[in-house]
Amino acid sequence: MNPWQKLVYVLKEGLSQLVRFPGLSMAVVVIVAAALVQLSLFLGLSKVLDNALLSARQKFEMAVFLTPAAGSGDLQRLQTRLTSDVRVASVRVIGKDEALKDFRKDPDVDRMVQALGENPLTDSISVVLKKDVSEKIDDLAEDLKKDPAVEEVNYGKGEWEAVSNLSRLASWVGWILGGFVFITALFIVSNALSLALWARREEWVLLSRLGAPAWMRWGPYLWEGLLKGLLGAVIGILVMEIFKSTLGWFLPKSGGMEIFLNLPGIDWNSLYLTLVLLGSLLGFAGALWAIQKKWVRELH
Repeated sequence: MNPWQKLVYVLKEGLSQLVRFPGLSMAVVVIVAAALVQLSLFLGLSKVLDNALLSARQKFEMAVFLTPAAGSGDLQRLQTRLTSDVRVASVRVIGKDEALKDFRKDPDVDRMVQALGENPLTDSISVVLKKDVSEKIDDLAEDLKKDPAVEEVNYGKGEWEAVSNLSRLASWVGWILGGFVFITALFIVSNALSLALWARREEWVLLSRLGAPAWMRWGPYLWEGLLKGLLGAVIGILVMEIFKSTLGWFLPKSGGMEIFLNLPGIDWNSLYLTLVLLGSLLGFAGALWAIQKKWVRELH
């Protein structure tokens, strides 16, 4: 048989085995779908949290305060330097008179300024970083502090580090919980597929005695496992679509999950593609794990 004929044989036999034992096939598909729905919730909520934390990071503005001796030339030089920096999204100069005007809105501050009789503030620059380089804010702050015209660089370092640590913690927790669900589902799928092998053990023994090559015996079985995983992924995606549609009806009354439903379309597409890949992996890896069991190897 040429490679094309071998492929057709594997696909055909895998499909036929899928429908020969509908009960076991449905059990595997449902298990995969249930696991993927759980994983999709973890992945979706993780994406929501990532977006929220990214939005929080973007709200941090770096304030660059100039020394009292800094002149307009120094201000222009720093503004040009920051504007040309690939890490910077926007730059806004805040003159000391503008800053004082904002501060004097507080009556207590206004009385202190009147007592001083002069403007104690200096010119400053407000800097916002680009989304993809927000983690490099420490590097930029250190570079600016080396400039002799800069007196202080303030960006709420404590709050920034707290947000960054929370982001990393959420990512690790999501991976651990998702990995636990995946491994558990893989174990259950492997056992369910082992039952399907046990039901067809006489056929495998006969093929082995007739001298059938390994690909003829195990190829259709692996393809069957992959197909069951794909079907489970399709059902999981349908469940998520139903979840999205029905949840939107009563969210205005109950509240709490609208941010999940309002994920951008590209995030939903990415999530569904991930479910398809994970479903295929669950089915194929479960079948591969099943044929490695001792009693199955003795059927060779």
